Amino acid sequence: MALWNVLYDDWQMECCGTPFSVGDEVAWQLGGGPPLYSVERHGDEGPDTVGRVRSIQVVTREFTLRAGTQTFEQVAGAEWLRPVEKCPKWFADPVEGCREQGRFRREVGVLVSLDVREDGG
Repeated sequence: MALWNVLYDDWQMECCGTPFSVGDEVAWQLGGGPPLYSVERHGDEGPDTVGRVRSIQVVTREFTLRAGTQTFEQVAGAEWLRPVEKCPKWFADPVEGCREQGRFRREVGVLVSLDVREDGG
């Protein structure tokens, strides 16, 4: 078995995902590559990677208003992980109590540790 880290974006789960829990077996189409994979639900059809969920952490990032624009950008290094037993279907945007003038935090998905067979599926 190999341990893979997979980022499951909030919009992927909210659009068409099914919440899962620690210990569940999952089959996902994955993109990217080591050290971080991502769930690809709207990309090319490809083989599923099957694995058992070892841990789930909700990813929260901080954003700030870019100077002179109405566009928000991620604040470098401002990221938090919160362990959970089950992936939420819906994510906080913004996170309650974490909004200031021109700054806010939002949950952007989950980081999943996945035990995968050495052959990838």
